[in-house]
Amino acid sequence: MVKVEIIATIKSSQLLNGLKHSDYQRYRRYCAKKLRKLRKSLKFFYGHGKFEKKAISPELCQDSRYILLLLFNAERSWSYAMQLRQHISSHPSAVGKRHLLTRLRKAVKWSEALESIVNAVGDVKSTLEAQAYKSVMQGNLELECQHWEQARDSFLNAQAVYLKLNDVVDSIESVAIQQKISSIQPMIKYCLHQIGHEISTEELLELKFLNTPESQLLNSQIESLLAEARQQRLQSAGSITIKGKTYTIKNEKARLALQKAEEVFMVMEKAQEKLEYFTEAFGYYDEACRYIKKEKDDRNAAGDIGEATVWGNLLDAIAELKSARIIERNLELARLAEVKFEDESDLVFKGGKAKGKPAEIVKVYDVVLNSMKGDQDTQKQAFLRGKRAFYMSLVYLYSEKWLESYALLQRCLELNYEDGKINGLMLKLQAMLAISEQVPDIGSMKLFEKQADFPPELEAIPCKPVFYDLALDHIEYPDLTSKIRAKGMFQSIKGWFGRG
Repeated sequence: MVKVEIIATIKSSQLLNGLKHSDYQRYRRYCAKKLRKLRKSLKFFYGHGKFEKKAISPELCQDSRYILLLLFNAERSWSYAMQLRQHISSHPSAVGKRHLLTRLRKAVKWSEALESIVNAVGDVKSTLEAQAYKSVMQGNLELECQHWEQARDSFLNAQAVYLKLNDVVDSIESVAIQQKISSIQPMIKYCLHQIGHEISTEELLELKFLNTPESQLLNSQIESLLAEARQQRLQSAGSITIKGKTYTIKNEKARLALQKAEEVFMVMEKAQEKLEYFTEAFGYYDEACRYIKKEKDDRNAAGDIGEATVWGNLLDAIAELKSARIIERNLELARLAEVKFEDESDLVFKGGKAKGKPAEIVKVYDVVLNSMKGDQDTQKQAFLRGKRAFYMSLVYLYSEKWLESYALLQRCLELNYEDGKINGLMLKLQAMLAISEQVPDIGSMKLFEKQADFPPELEAIPCKPVFYDLALDHIEYPDLTSKIRAKGMFQSIKGWFGRG
């Protein structure tokens, strides 16, 4: 029986070749290059003459590389379809749509061939993985063709197979299977919504912000549903409430931008990493401010001062709303900095160094407090000042400035900032201050014994002897003239021409 790791092979190939950043074109090129290498290693060429199809039979597939040929052919067709989907989202085209469907049908064809071959020669685990892979490809095609019930059945079948696999694999393989299951569930939800089941706007937003390769087919369709929901809300609501005061927004583009910002914050509440959501929402706030400022300028140009003042008040309210969200973003930055920072106060006393930098947290809290100057919540400001004082005390602590650090910890207590580490740090600082203030006993005999005499007494240094070679003058060498051959006339002539 042949064993093929379909899920592991696909996962590693996708993560290392572009799909981590939704670069389907790069992944398609990788699949084409991989297929060329496999054909070359197997000598499985089609030739340069008339095309003759070579079938991949179960007898050939005793070598698992033939099965990889089928797998990467399906992956290449699927990645090309996803690349076309990205292009169609920004440049709608009927030709591109037909090409997309053609590529998805090819992916289904190759996945069916893969399933039949693995059923014949593969083990049980490989067979289940091939069945699930084929069901997902079939579901993608039905989803794009808007055959909602067939797509739902295909995805449910794939989910059932993955759940069976999850019961028999180890903990490492289970991670990849759980990711596959979580990527299929949004597809099932969307198909159920199209069949007639109710789905809330929050669930649609969660589907939109999914960052998985399989969710690419859903993006344009979910965006159209969200646009319909926004249009209904635009017709029913034309005002926003900021800090208890209601403002009417007659500009539909500005209202739409504000609704998109609120949708982003709705999704952000359930997310773990929130910083990227703030950036997107601030872009929508800026877009709304541009539309409102244009309305204000148009009213001023027309001489309608009263209505221009109303638009100006709305502009100030949105700026205030954005400022409040900026404070939330800065507090999130402070929280992340605190998580990154590790309190190594014990190592500091033992001569070690902390891994984190409390100075970075102090800078973040400086930004937060500067942005809260107009805020009336004095209790919250006092709490943040207390946290800033605590981390500032750690800065002095790591610089071995015990007195300044102790004074800042006392300031934390004055600002009613309570932390379990403060009392322990204060006790250690008191001990360090007591040690630093001790005066050494100079008259002690123990110290006197260790004291060195200065300047040191002079001592004679032995000189290095000088040796002279006098024996050479008294050596007589033997006379060797009798052993030297005399030169003839011919040898002298050769010497004149440089040959002697």
